[in-house]
Amino acid sequence: MSPGIQISKRLVLVNSASSILAKMINVSVLIWLHQYLLSRISPEEYSLYAVLVSIVVLLPLLTTVLTGGIGRFVVAAYAKGDDREVTRIVSTMFPLLLVASIVLLAAGLVFSWYVDKVLSVAPHQVFEARIMMALLMVSVATRPPCAAFSVGLYVRQKFVLQNIIKVCSELLRLTLLFVLLFGISTRVLWVVVANVTAELCLAVVMVVISVRLVPALKFRLSEVRWELARELMSFGGWNFLAHAAARLRETAIPLILNRLATPMDVTVFYLGALPRRQIDQWTAVATIPLHPVVTGMHAVGAKARIQSIYLRGGRIGLWVVLAAAIPATIYAHLLIRLYVGNAFMDAATVMILTLASAVGGGCAMLWHVATATGRIRGAGVQSLVMQLGIIAATYYIVGVAGWGAVGAALARLVIGLVVTFVFWWPLGLALAEVTFSTWVRQTLVPGLMPACVAGVVWAALGIFVSPDTWSELGLCTAAGLLCYTVVLLAFCLEPQDKEDLSGIVTRMRTRLRGEQAAPQQSRRPSAVPTDEEAAETGAVYTE
Repeated sequence: MSPGIQISKRLVLVNSASSILAKMINVSVLIWLHQYLLSRISPEEYSLYAVLVSIVVLLPLLTTVLTGGIGRFVVAAYAKGDDREVTRIVSTMFPLLLVASIVLLAAGLVFSWYVDKVLSVAPHQVFEARIMMALLMVSVATRPPCAAFSVGLYVRQKFVLQNIIKVCSELLRLTLLFVLLFGISTRVLWVVVANVTAELCLAVVMVVISVRLVPALKFRLSEVRWELARELMSFGGWNFLAHAAARLRETAIPLILNRLATPMDVTVFYLGALPRRQIDQWTAVATIPLHPVVTGMHAVGAKARIQSIYLRGGRIGLWVVLAAAIPATIYAHLLIRLYVGNAFMDAATVMILTLASAVGGGCAMLWHVATATGRIRGAGVQSLVMQLGIIAATYYIVGVAGWGAVGAALARLVIGLVVTFVFWWPLGLALAEVTFSTWVRQTLVPGLMPACVAGVVWAALGIFVSPDTWSELGLCTAAGLLCYTVVLLAFCLEPQDKEDLSGIVTRMRTRLRGEQAAPQQSRRPSAVPTDEEAAETGAVYTE
């Protein structure tokens, strides 16, 4: 019998912290890698890597119709203690995923051979492009069959263990990169070889450990239920639509620049959009531990708690995103000059435009709530509308107006803000069943206030101090962050935030003094508490 989904603020914080730490290691490698390559290879070779990666990012979405519902439905079954339903889900989806993997691999290898017919590739780079694309396709095709058996760590909320495994994979990738780049030659081909090798090893380890954590994740031919497949594929279809729309934009913009602009435009856009892409990825990484929690809440009808987590998650999301986006926007030109030199200064303008849309946040929990409640149709449709609008505007601005990378970033900003204000905000409120006035009072105003005040400080320091080195930039950023933190703590915390912060400070003082904390009655249930149980504590999660 499954023990159910455990709900604990401490568990969520530990899981999120470990996810952020793992991401920090990944980003550190990424920052070094891009700087190293750009100083040693041509923009043409670098742009080839950027275009191929943008295509590969899109390909896993082709199987999202099959994989998109597995995690959500397994968590719901596990929260109810239904092991047999977990086995039915895995047994039903695995044959479909295996067939999809074989088809994807065959099609990918054919595409790899004719890659020069689809993309603009220099003749001397054709062979290398084929090898890189083929390796990337092998990695992509391996994922679908593993997806059915890899959700055990997700279901059991073993994100710390999952991140340790990912860190080990990252260390393997870094080791291979050093051996290949420094021991053989500086080529983007070795980046692909190292990435693919590390990802394949990661997939094998994740499956083995996941199955041990949740033994019900097994294939049994007698448990195949095709009616269940239709239900999961219906959910996965809308999930596919939403994710495919975003990935389609990520793939389409580099392709448009590749065909209608120059290799320099591809490189400039990739560099300039990198900070926003990293912020989005960090936000996703930090909130991953909430996925099974919110799904478990919905499975047992904890409606009030979903409302609370939507408001609070949006507020915290704004604090975190704007703390990074505002200084990066203000010091964009200095960042690019210090990082890669004056040759890529247009990337600073791209950076400013892509980061500017961060002010339209406040609905960081929208997708979590939509997935948990199974109401992702609206999110999928609206995401598709936004991304198609961005692609169309980019095609016109780049192909007709000739604005290059800066025009692509401008199209993304304008369309993104319009859709956020007109569609995303109302949709999130409807899904969480929260009123607009409550959301403005508890999420938007406190979420934006620290950024507004600290932004003035960062801008003033940029004018009067004029930082010119990494150390000066760091000091100016730290000064603004200090102001940001003071405003946040003094004026923007809700009562629940203050209570949790006070609890954290108390525990830290207790540990520093070496004292034994007084034992507390355990309220950590085996399954998600109901709204009535939650009302007794007034907390979003049980301690």
